[in-house]
Amino acid sequence: MKNRSIANELRVSYHRNEKLSVEDFKTVNNSKLMEKVFRKIWNSEELDVRESFYAIFFNNRLDVVGYRKIADGGLDSIMIDIRLLMSSGLLCNALRFAVAHNHPSGTLRPSGADKALTRKIIEAGNILNMELLDHIILTTDSYYSFRDEGDI
Repeated sequence: MKNRSIANELRVSYHRNEKLSVEDFKTVNNSKLMEKVFRKIWNSEELDVRESFYAIFFNNRLDVVGYRKIADGGLDSIMIDIRLLMSSGLLCNALRFAVAHNHPSGTLRPSGADKALTRKIIEAGNILNMELLDHIILTTDSYYSFRDEGDI
């Protein structure tokens, strides 16, 4: 029999990752703690290989309520669908969120595209009443915080 449904339901599923400590996800209120969370969820084997983009979502106490890999890219660029990012936050009932991507080249300097993307994410968050706390750029050895550097 042919499926006659006219729409698909999108569901969030919650899975506990036993390798992750609950304490690492409580009161994540500065860039150093955000970097630590991103590094715990990141596929570290690809950090120097290709760009990826992740998001972590927070409640009002800045406890992590969810995280998601949003996209994988190429060697030096990545395409982000902001609708996917924001819908993930809405499904988690997040009030705040942070995003991160890596630079396989090892440079910590944000590109013009990185800055433009951050502005678009802030605008989308404002519309949905979700605050972007930070945009982190990761390299193997260090990180760059848009918040700490005054870019947010």
